[in-house]
Amino acid sequence: MFDCVVGEFGIDPARTIMVGDRLDTDILMGNTCGLTTLLTLTGVTTLDEVKGHQESDCPARQSLVPDFYVDSIADLLPALGD
Repeated sequence: MFDCVVGEFGIDPARTIMVGDRLDTDILMGNTCGLTTLLTLTGVTTLDEVKGHQESDCPARQSLVPDFYVDSIADLLPALGD
């Protein structure tokens, strides 16, 4: 799916961030596609889940670890104003 978006709109994956609230869909897709990933903790995922995946030696679980996380997407608003 992401390959179609890249082809259609000329998006540079190195300059793209996947923002989502689920590890098993949003973050997995972003990591699989080589994107920087940002998890918002407003969905079903908890920080304890992230830490469990991060501490695992299992590659499948490691693929669910985001690069960054925030409590809410609203936490990004100050950075967008710069």
